[in-house]
Amino acid sequence: MTNLRERAESDLKKTLEREFALPVTITSPDGVKQEYSKNSADPLNPDTLSGQILYSYVAVNPDTGEEIIVNNPIVSLRRSSLNRVPEAGETWVFEIPITPSRTAVKVPFIMDAGRSPENDDSIGYIRFYLTKAEQL
Repeated sequence: MTNLRERAESDLKKTLEREFALPVTITSPDGVKQEYSKNSADPLNPDTLSGQILYSYVAVNPDTGEEIIVNNPIVSLRRSSLNRVPEAGETWVFEIPITPSRTAVKVPFIMDAGRSPENDDSIGYIRFYLTKAEQL
């Protein structure tokens, strides 16, 4: 008998790391870079950390109640593909393609300090809200 939660986590290999996947490089606050996956499912790039990237999302303006488009990306990664899981309050750098192409130039973003990562322990993925990194 198959455990449905294990099956759902296994299916993330297909949904997050194959057809809709884009390469992602993340750097921890102590400078350790993770640009590969210890168990990637991407047949085109088996050593690359891959995830789903949404380049904008819809939010509700708290002042007016109107829906607005927020032009900051969201990256969804499979927890089991990460060597270390970013936590709320930490400053991680995410390098993602500027356009939805595997060969596009990667640009740096940081975790949005105003939004904690959305962690789904039930299935095994984590969603990061990003904001453009400012040059110092």
